[in-house]
Amino acid sequence: MAVMEIAVEIGTGHTSIYVPGNGIVLREPTVIAFIGEPSNKRVYAVGTQAEKMLGKTPERTSIVEPVTDGVITDAEACGLLLKEFIKKILPPNYIFFPRIKAILGVPTGLNLEERTEYEDVCAMAGISEVTMIDNIILSGIGLDLPVGSAGCGVVVNIGAGTTEIAALSLSGVVSGCGITIGGKMMDKAVMDFIAGKYDLKVGIGTARKIKNEIGSLYENDTSELLVSGRNVKTKNTGSAYVTAADICGVLKPYYLRIADAVESIINTCPPEIVGEINNKGIYVVGGGSKVLGLEKVFSERLAINVYTVEEPAYCAILGAGKLLGDKELLREILIQK
Repeated sequence: MAVMEIAVEIGTGHTSIYVPGNGIVLREPTVIAFIGEPSNKRVYAVGTQAEKMLGKTPERTSIVEPVTDGVITDAEACGLLLKEFIKKILPPNYIFFPRIKAILGVPTGLNLEERTEYEDVCAMAGISEVTMIDNIILSGIGLDLPVGSAGCGVVVNIGAGTTEIAALSLSGVVSGCGITIGGKMMDKAVMDFIAGKYDLKVGIGTARKIKNEIGSLYENDTSELLVSGRNVKTKNTGSAYVTAADICGVLKPYYLRIADAVESIINTCPPEIVGEINNKGIYVVGGGSKVLGLEKVFSERLAINVYTVEEPAYCAILGAGKLLGDKELLREILIQK
């Protein structure tokens, strides 16, 4: 039987798959739609197609987001979703489902029960052998940091459901944590703010658009965006100009809490590692790192150089893909687990 090696990241917001020689072949929302009664349901749509159905489904159709705050909350739905995604990346007209070996990016600090759940999800999806590696280490590899060296800096991954933080050294985590602050929490906060200040009810997609287009941590940012929704008082359609300064007031407290968590991680590191962190700096990845002004706010708060990258959402899956081709580094990482 043919063997296929892949790398997988199942995130709160998106699931990504990497195939050696082809790179990232799939990145779609971690969403699945079912049709039928709960006792006799079948998969109707997955990924991008399913996400487009959010808030628009008829009575017999249900939408499931099986990962919440970085944790699998519906293992059956997650397994079916991953199986459908794997089908998408297989060669056309394949006859036999190949034997699949995977490197899977997972949140830092999983307990035994949570690790077993990830194994069960992979088994349901048809993956016969899975190696779980912390996403934060994979992000460091994706950044081309020398994770195998002594003290290569701090990596912060601001995802859709959680933010993971770790000081990395010698292929392992010296000190790390995960906090339940992520992009989806910020989207909800933007929704609530718009409703409170402008009496305008907007959907989660509009809130995300506001965050992505005029989200800023600069209090003097003068950008604005015309937003439409339903007036909460009159129930009629309404609109308002939302300013970047408004959104700064919503988002900045979350980023300051992340900075506080980073400081706590650094303070628990040995003095030698702290010295290396001061030299190497802090690297921030994940979709939440794209907000304007992040480097300035973090570096002022932490008094350490802070770096972001151009495509921050792909760091972990790219790191997992690189690890597929570096068995020696993989062995070193597994020894540290």
